[in-house]
Amino acid sequence: MTNTPDLSYCAEYVRRNDRDRFLCGLFAAPEHREDLFTLYAFNQEISKTREMVSEAMLGQIRLQWWRDALSGIENGDVRKHEVVEPLAQMIGNNKLDRPALEAMIDAREFDLFDTAPDNLAALDHYIDQTSGLLSQAAVGVLLGHREDSKNDAGEAARRAGNAYGMVGILRAMVFHGRAKRQYVPNDVMEQFGVSTGDIFEFRRTDAVRAMSKHLAEHAAMKIRDARKMRSALPKSAIAAALPVILAENYLKKLKKADYDPFSAVFGLARPASFRLTLRAFSGYW
Repeated sequence: MTNTPDLSYCAEYVRRNDRDRFLCGLFAAPEHREDLFTLYAFNQEISKTREMVSEAMLGQIRLQWWRDALSGIENGDVRKHEVVEPLAQMIGNNKLDRPALEAMIDAREFDLFDTAPDNLAALDHYIDQTSGLLSQAAVGVLLGHREDSKNDAGEAARRAGNAYGMVGILRAMVFHGRAKRQYVPNDVMEQFGVSTGDIFEFRRTDAVRAMSKHLAEHAAMKIRDARKMRSALPKSAIAAALPVILAENYLKKLKKADYDPFSAVFGLARPASFRLTLRAFSGYW
């Protein structure tokens, strides 16, 4: 299943930039798979905004382009773009909820200013409006109608997305540190006596490990929370929540590395393999 020479633009884009979700998407029914990759491609387009611009204003312009693209779709004026055009078809077929997509765009404004969240609640909200909403929207895609994302199945996937997103913050600490960006909340940093320099210089101190363990426990709680609603997801929508199992595996690796988020042995930033994703599918359902 990994030899896919005839991938569409969106599928290939997701394969290259969001391998975890690409692999999980392969477990979706064939008739919904392409739509799922389109949704994930949209997410990738807006999530990479900070990496593509040199100043916040340019990022705001890029995000506004996407807001305008969604407005154009609503008005029948579809922009010529590899992601916008299939996205327009999905919105026209009532598979996606435009307000949810707009909320995801709005949440990405936070990325542009390189400021850390004030507290853990603020980080949770950011994750919910990005990874959480994305997983919830995926349920509507997989079940065939946007309203399907607003029931218990959508909530189950949203919780799974929140858990995966929290683990993603840990996985991205090296990436963010290199870019001099901090997503660890200020109150958590203060609680454990960790400085911004500790993150940016990748200092493997006891304080950093303790902080990382604290965040890992918070993520593990979210995973348990998601599992409680597992039965609300029909099998046809399970691909929307599969990343939560990959998140659980990443946490096991972090524990094995003694909660050192900068460990080279840890390999936390490496995406999952297809074999691991297959095991995740078997274990989740």
